[in-house]
Amino acid sequence: MTLNVNPIKGILKPKAYRTELQEAKDYSHYKLNILLFFLLSIGVYVISAALGIGTESLSSELSSISNHALEARKQLFLIGRLLQGLLIPCVLIFGTALYYFAFINGDFKKLVIVQLIVFSIFLIEKIIQIPLFLLLNIDETSNIFSLGIIAQYLTHSKVIIHFLGELTLFRIAMLIYSYYYLSRIVEVRKKVLLAAVGILFLLYWVFVSFMSYIKIGFFF
Repeated sequence: MTLNVNPIKGILKPKAYRTELQEAKDYSHYKLNILLFFLLSIGVYVISAALGIGTESLSSELSSISNHALEARKQLFLIGRLLQGLLIPCVLIFGTALYYFAFINGDFKKLVIVQLIVFSIFLIEKIIQIPLFLLLNIDETSNIFSLGIIAQYLTHSKVIIHFLGELTLFRIAMLIYSYYYLSRIVEVRKKVLLAAVGILFLLYWVFVSFMSYIKIGFFF
């Protein structure tokens, strides 16, 4: 059976798509989807940077640095976002697939296809955030889909606020879809699979929270 790789169908019709993926021996549009996701990821991050999303730490330094230094930091920020748009799909698609391949086995291409579904959820969130952040003039800690808003009422700790701000409905959906698909395409006990998926997402959550907490001025 040849599977027509379609991550959106994987989100909207998970039961049917999971069965097709489990039975598939060959795949069409596999490389094309990977290329499109890389291009879309780079585009989303560059557009968000060009619109000023994520530059809150730069704005706070307007009065303390020269215009030349500020422009240099803006250019570095844009380049950093471009590289981030390239690196993140490498990690979330191939890096995660390699992690599962190493610890719970499974067909590597099928693992990549699962990650394309998961990564599409990640990109949908990023795309939704662009108009949301611009219209409401908020950052990731005040994302209405996250626990960041609740955290701001419970504590003044920026670390905790950033940590909970990264826990969104979309990230939870990524975890659920990962487990849902992997439970069919890898032969491993459910507890082991749940632990493998949970540990990976926890590490990712901690890392992303830490990076969002660090001010851009720390690097330049």
